[in-house]
Amino acid sequence: MPLAECGAFRSAGAKEVMVTEFRLEAFKTQPNPPELAPCTQERAWMDVFTDRHAYRCLPLSIANTHGWEMLVPAAFEVEWNGGEQITDLMVRALEPFPEGFPFEHFAMSNFARGIVTFHTGYLFRTPPGWNLLTTGAFNEPRPGISALTGIVESDWLPYPFTMNWQMLHPGTVRFQKDEVFCTVIPIPKNYLDHWDVAIHDLSDDPVLQAEQAVFRTSRTEFRERPNVDKAAETQKESWQRHYFVGRFPDGTAAVDHVNKLRLSPPVDRAGTRPLLAKEEPVSPAVATLLEATKIPKWRSSSLLNHLDQRQNRENRVGRLRLRDGMLTPTPDTFAVTPDMDLDPEALDFIYQPNFLTSAECALLVETAEALADRQHIEGIADEFWNGRTLYFRDILAARPGASALMRDVQRRVIGRMRSVYQLTAPVFADTVQLVRWRTGMFMPSHADRANPDGSLHGTPFRDFASIVYLNDAYDGGELYFPRLDVTVKPATGMLLAFTGGWYHEHGVLRVLSGERLTMPAFYSFDASHRDRELYSFGSLAD
Repeated sequence: MPLAECGAFRSAGAKEVMVTEFRLEAFKTQPNPPELAPCTQERAWMDVFTDRHAYRCLPLSIANTHGWEMLVPAAFEVEWNGGEQITDLMVRALEPFPEGFPFEHFAMSNFARGIVTFHTGYLFRTPPGWNLLTTGAFNEPRPGISALTGIVESDWLPYPFTMNWQMLHPGTVRFQKDEVFCTVIPIPKNYLDHWDVAIHDLSDDPVLQAEQAVFRTSRTEFRERPNVDKAAETQKESWQRHYFVGRFPDGTAAVDHVNKLRLSPPVDRAGTRPLLAKEEPVSPAVATLLEATKIPKWRSSSLLNHLDQRQNRENRVGRLRLRDGMLTPTPDTFAVTPDMDLDPEALDFIYQPNFLTSAECALLVETAEALADRQHIEGIADEFWNGRTLYFRDILAARPGASALMRDVQRRVIGRMRSVYQLTAPVFADTVQLVRWRTGMFMPSHADRANPDGSLHGTPFRDFASIVYLNDAYDGGELYFPRLDVTVKPATGMLLAFTGGWYHEHGVLRVLSGERLTMPAFYSFDASHRDRELYSFGSLAD
């Protein structure tokens, strides 16, 4: 179903909730929780039928694959003597459990009367307006024990639920490794109270009555064929497959028929901000705890505390000075040039001439020229960058010396940012490239993590950016900060670094002649966005 067509669910007096993103978030509460995987179609009792005939029952097969299942980490057994006390049920591990998730944290007697309780190792969260149905595997009965089914309000619950099974009679039940102990299925919240049930005579709907009559006639004829003919037909068709393939007996296709369900496997997104992350706590106690445990990313004396990253009038006015990559300066426009005797500490962005030596720049320029055929042309969403961008991974594969220099440069840039902005949390480079700017090229003014209209940006995690200029044999190509009304003329080896928000909105003025070569990079406090190849040899921290 398209996201725009997702339904809204509410009960009487409740606020209507429209869901536009479908995601089940599973937060690990143990270091090594049980495996979570899409439900499988296979059932042992269905496998033993001749020709696996049971799988021809489509309602069974579809039900088998509904939801995600959690698997037993290691074999254990449950023994119940029939008593009503908690101590009348015993659970015993039969093999070692994973490190960090001991057996006593997994299964226990907690509710008496032959009930065994499982901790899933996860705290689940669903989008607003969605509950979580918890049960055992569908169509997989177990001798002597039965899964109990629950429905959890997982769109707000801040603690895990437990999965419970009940012994049916005194005795011992054994669970083997990788058997299913819990299945979870998101279901709409407060939707059944909108339904009613009406009982009719079949004749009240003539069309449905006729459809049922055609099916009944077809089925009767199939069953009454002579045995020889039926055997030949059965061998040909295997069985009357009308429902399985989604068609009426005369061959007419049914509308919106499903004969296979394959769910997406869970994706490890540890270290990233969850899609359903809460912006503000509802509970005052939680708000107080968050305030008390907040860990700042920079010192209280940092310049960052004085940089308002919200878009304002100066941003909008500054953009009006730019047209097609050309700047109409004002009397107040301040131009930073390489020949100025300027105190870098007087600026609110990082400005450091000769950050790279001429020899280091020459090595990277030579690398860009030698690998020009690897500049990406395909697979780039924005055509603006086509044929101009050389990625670190390609340099790593072809020029180990140049890639080592690029890693060292990023280490030095991060060190400079930590010093100037007094950072207390680590930052990680998420993209490092060599980029070519040919005559006539320019870049409109922008922020690296926000859109002017407030819409969702493609890289909202970018907290900082840097540019190292590798040559200066060209005219134009200055960097312009509209809000500050400042231009910076590049020079070989120069470093610029700044924040990713609206305070340091920036654009590249048109290259009037020659070719401009730069090494841009972006940085995030979120380690999950770091460039994997760049960090494949270890940390970039000093």
